[in-house]
Amino acid sequence: MLSWIEAIFTIVIAFIVIIVIRNRGDIIQYFRIWKSLRKFPSPPSHWLMGHLLQLGKPDEACIQMLEKRCPSYDTCFVHWFSIFPVLCCNNSDAAKDIIKASSPKGSWFYKLATPWLGHGLIAENGPRWARNRRLLTPAFHYDILKNYVRIYNDCIDTIITKWKARDDKGESFDTYEDLKLLTLDVILQTAFSIKLDCQTIGKYHPYITASRQLTRLLLERVHFLPYSFDCIYRWSPSGKKFLKLCHYVNQFSDEIISRRKETLTNNNINQQSSQNRRGKHMDFVDILLQTRDEDGYGLNVQEIRDEVNTFMFAGHDTTSSALAWTLYCLAKYPQHQDKVREEADGILCDKDNIDYDDLHKLNYTHMCIKEAMRIYTPVPTIERKLNQDLTVNGMLVPASTTVFLQLHTLCRRSEVWPNPYQYDPQRFTAENIQNRDPYHYIPFSAGQRNCIGKNFATDELKIVVAKLVHHLQIEIDPKMQPTRYYAMVNQPDKGIWLKIKRLK
Repeated sequence: MLSWIEAIFTIVIAFIVIIVIRNRGDIIQYFRIWKSLRKFPSPPSHWLMGHLLQLGKPDEACIQMLEKRCPSYDTCFVHWFSIFPVLCCNNSDAAKDIIKASSPKGSWFYKLATPWLGHGLIAENGPRWARNRRLLTPAFHYDILKNYVRIYNDCIDTIITKWKARDDKGESFDTYEDLKLLTLDVILQTAFSIKLDCQTIGKYHPYITASRQLTRLLLERVHFLPYSFDCIYRWSPSGKKFLKLCHYVNQFSDEIISRRKETLTNNNINQQSSQNRRGKHMDFVDILLQTRDEDGYGLNVQEIRDEVNTFMFAGHDTTSSALAWTLYCLAKYPQHQDKVREEADGILCDKDNIDYDDLHKLNYTHMCIKEAMRIYTPVPTIERKLNQDLTVNGMLVPASTTVFLQLHTLCRRSEVWPNPYQYDPQRFTAENIQNRDPYHYIPFSAGQRNCIGKNFATDELKIVVAKLVHHLQIEIDPKMQPTRYYAMVNQPDKGIWLKIKRLK
């Protein structure tokens, strides 16, 4: 009996030794990071769980705790995720150093999302990221974006019609659900040139349902530590459902891309004739199918699918979050809503739609959007993994350290933003922007890894806000105050409840 126990014990020890030997580089690096980050200040934590118990559910209570905690540290502090330290940066100078170091994005979250997002731009690093970034940049050139303005106008007209019908009821309702469907409608039409009538049929189309469930399941996995391990997650009910939905979404994208690629190949048509073929704009898929690198190579179907799925994921929830919080701020502060309406009325006095050439006239509207995104930052935190040693606040931070850039804190430091919780669009006048370090406000990140779809999202937000306020008066419901939930995106936990009045 003892010999069997000894044999099993020997096998276990041998297995551990093999793991240690094979991963000795990572283990040595871990202890180097552990030793360095222990020099940084850190809030009181559990000896084993670290700060996981405090950060487990990113609801309003947790957010308010972080808002009190972060300003008490001038530059950086450490949160411990069990035995794994993460450097949290809430200072613009430190953020600038980290971003300018061209640090790649951290791999943990994006590894979890690989079955869905693959190796899209948001998750990729190194030479492959640089190549794909160059190939995708033309897709967001203003010559392309101005063709999307018609889509923005059409999609917002649908929601205006829906909301005007609610005027007779005189009751508040959750506008966030409708706004998510609106931004999804825009993404589907600009990416695929397909209309699923998602604003009319709601969330019941299989592709729409799958996309929204994937986001929810991904959030669930992020916040449940055992699901971080593939060997556990793939056999769990959530994991099986996630992989099944990934298969459906990927198949949906592949079929559209393959059909479009076959059409382009058979007809040997260029970009202009492709545009004429449908009598519409060139969509995201068209552009990615025809783009080429300096060696004449393009993206394959899987690479295009990864970029399209990333575009859907990154451009849907973030834009609807920014839109929802902007409308809430305008409803809460009607004096600013009136100024936005005056600006929109001046453009729409003799026509139905906002043109691309009108966008620069929506200056105050843009200021209101920026201020809403300052207070309610759509992406509260971004992750970076250092690819080189870096000195922060006079202390060494080793390569491979995971860093969380606290974008929501950068936007609220009282020494930069007086009365930081007060909604004041005047903070974003040209003069005030010029007198402020740009790294105090980076909702779209900055540097080489900034959001490639920034102008796409900004154009959409300006048109949607201006047209909504032109047609409708929006008011808050004092009984339904919104609360925040920091998933990957700053979402209103129970929606944004507003009252709508039709303007004569």
